[in-house]
Amino acid sequence: MLIKNVAVSLPSRVVTNDEVVDMIRFHSTEYEGDIDRATRTIKTLLDRSGLVHRRWCASHESPIDHVAMATRKVLSETYLNPEHIELFIFVGIGRGFLEPGNSHMMASTLGFVNAECFDVVDACMSWTRAMAIIDSLFKSGQYRNAMIVNAEFNMLAGGPLYPGNFALKNKDQIEYTLPSFTIGEAATATLLVAKEPDNFSFSFRAKPGISDLCTIPIPGYEEFCHPTERIGKNGEMRFTSFGHELHKNSDELTTVLAKLPTPKKDIDIVFTHASSKAAWHAYGEKAGIDDKMYHIYPDTGNLVSASIPAAISLAKESGQLKRGDRVLCWVGSAGMSFNASSFRF
Repeated sequence: MLIKNVAVSLPSRVVTNDEVVDMIRFHSTEYEGDIDRATRTIKTLLDRSGLVHRRWCASHESPIDHVAMATRKVLSETYLNPEHIELFIFVGIGRGFLEPGNSHMMASTLGFVNAECFDVVDACMSWTRAMAIIDSLFKSGQYRNAMIVNAEFNMLAGGPLYPGNFALKNKDQIEYTLPSFTIGEAATATLLVAKEPDNFSFSFRAKPGISDLCTIPIPGYEEFCHPTERIGKNGEMRFTSFGHELHKNSDELTTVLAKLPTPKKDIDIVFTHASSKAAWHAYGEKAGIDDKMYHIYPDTGNLVSASIPAAISLAKESGQLKRGDRVLCWVGSAGMSFNASSFRF
């Protein structure tokens, strides 16, 4: 499998850490305690993570605009048109529908009229899972090309984050709400072709015993799991994430990296899930690959399942990723799941 092209579309509104803190202060009218002290703590933690600003949609923008721009851009450098795409997969957390699959709605809207469609939903691992699935489907001979799209626009008013999670009630809530304040928005499109079947290597590992660390439960979720105190601490349809606990599972990242057949010395560039520059840089130092890491988190925030494809696109545009480079992708996701993947770009 080869990545023929990848594109990202970022919204226009740039939001700084100071602006986020101001929003928290504005919405936290029922906070029990010193809200100024709480917001100072949040600002310090955001700064220490390496975050400078993130992009959100302005009032004139919508997610479908950005998906359209990403898909047009990814096809513009190829001979392919939307009607030529054989498989269209929508991935990620941001979505407009529980039924039907968002892929069908997107394909209809954007003119991918001949594509087979389905969704892949695996939190921040969604894009990587779809890549592994397509690699297997290509090897079976079912398709000649495929496109993966996502629309990680989770800051829309009334969604899982805003304004609900910006209305803090007490200091304890910061522990499982802080990651909400790192989220950015983006749409990406990845175009793949069925060539060089041995190009990609994938190493996955799961740790379902800590699946309650990062959740967005829907009404009635209690009937589909064994409920714990950590699930849905911020309420149904709201994002709850124990970020510090999530990042403590770095040993699993070391394990998946060790299982890859690619020697570290052959790696030219490393793309990580954009959940914290500081944390991922520390993982890279431990693995001896920190000098090869390309971070987008300071400028985009956490782009959820769009983190890796957005980084690939931005590195390609800046000239830091070139054709023929050996790439390593490194992801930790809610679930929890962990992955290291390698390929020649």
